Formats: sequence, C-alpha cells, structure tokens
Amino acid sequence: MAEGIGNKVIIFDTTLRDGELMPGVQINVEQKLELAQFLEFMKVDVIEVGYPAAKEKDFAAVFQVAQLVKDSIVCALASDKFAEIMVAAQAIKPALRGRIHLYTSVNLKERSLLSQAETLARIRESVTTAKNCCADVEWSAFDATRCEPDFLCQAVETACASGATTISIPDSLGTASPESFAQLIQMIQQRVGEIDRRITLSVHCHDDLGLAVENSIAALNSGARQIECSINGLGARKGNADLATVVRKIARMPDYYTNVNLNQLDSASELVKQIIEQIP
Repeated sequence: MAEGIGNKVIIFDTTLRDGELMPGVQINVEQKLELAQFLEFMKVDVIEVGYPAAKEKDFAAVFQVAQLVKDSIVCALASDKFAEIMVAAQAIKPALRGRIHLYTSVNLKERSLLSQAETLARIRESVTTAKNCCADVEWSAFDATRCEPDFLCQAVETACASGATTISIPDSLGTASPESFAQLIQMIQQRVGEIDRRITLSVHCHDDLGLAVENSIAALNSGARQIECSINGLGARKGNADLATVVRKIARMPDYYTNVNLNQLDSASELVKQIIEQIP
C-alpha cells in the first residue's frame, strides 16, 4: 500500500534490547550503533536500544544511539522503579526524539485488593515521573494475557490518565491464540475511552507457540496501531514476532501500511546474522 493511505502501523524494533534475551545472543555497543543506523535507514519508527539501568553497556549504547539517530524514536526500557526511570531519562537525553518505555506486572489474580491498589499507585507514580522527564512515554502491562480483565482495564486507564502516550499489551509468555489475543485488544479498545483518540495501542508478542506474527496481525483489526518486533524474530525464549514477516504481511493488507522500506528487509536479516555469527 502507498504511504499515507489507510491506517499507519508503527513499527517498534526491539532487536537491540529483547533480541539479547535469546540464549547465546550478545550485541556489543559498536554493533548496536551499526544496527540502529540501519534500522533508521529502513525507516523503522521506534528503536528500542536497551535497558540502561540493568547493564552499563546498554546505558552507553542508548546514549550513543541517541546522539546518532535523528529520524527514528530512540527508546530505553525501565521498570516502574524511580531510579531506573531516572537512568533511562539520562540515557535518552541527547535524542532528538526519545521515549521511555516502562513496564509493570499486572497479573495479580492470586493477590489482594490492597495489592491491586498498590500496583495502580505504582503505575500512576512511575508514568508521571517518566512524563516529567520525557514527553513520549510507553507503558507495558506485563503478563497482560493472564491478567484479570477488569484489573487490566483499570491499569490501562491509570497509565493513560497519568500521561502515557503508548500502551503496550504484551503476550509476555507467548500463550495466546490469535482469536483470544484479538478479543483482549478489542475489549481494551472498547472499555478504555482514551485509546485511539490520543493514545496508541501497541502489542508485543512472543513466539513460544509459533504464533507471534499471527497474534500481532490479528491485533490490528481490533485497534492496535503499533507492533513490537525484531529482526529474525530474536527475543526471549523462542523469540518475538519477526519484523520482516510482519511488514510484508501488512504490505499485502488493503487497510494498513508501514513506512518501512521492504527492499532493505533481507539486508537487515543478513546484517543481524553476521553479528550473531561473530559471537564466540
């Protein structure tokens, strides 16, 4: 589909961050810089570079990518802890377009109402803190597919009201089917009024059942407008949705488009393969 026709799907690449969670995969700072530049050249919308508070290497990588990349959004991951948010904010400080990506576990089925209240308070405080540091804040409902639906909607509403600009619904353990995941996204879309009007709904699917791409695509028709994926499907355990497969599928859909250059997908795959092959 031609750019600008239909609904744009934001492509969020997490090769540099989640990709390193795949057993045996390590990407050094120089390689992250090289990959980030190529992702920008491909016109990937968001590049998640690392988890600055977890690794010194990631802080250096995020900071240097933030200095280098001008067109894509440079993203850093943090938990909902104040100290981690401050480190992420410092790491993306040089970015022309920066994003802080927070996460909070929302699977509280066996816990008390007090725990729910404490979790909502933590979401409120963390998103507000991040918002004071960066205009672009993404909040992820970790383990959303196993969360009690009413509480999930409360958590999403809290993040929205606190200033999140993107809400991510991950299939964190890769347990969902396309049908169940699409229904979950549709429920959130219908019950949380801010979604779609001013807040982007995102999905992050893992491939434990081999359904990461299918789940991501199924979410589009239920209101998702950002897909989180990685080159060659790199990621924790069995990996994430494969970027090239996602982008090519969207290119064949009449109602959606991405800005990603399809002609560069094979080159990106080869570049990542070369980096992985260098790992001792």
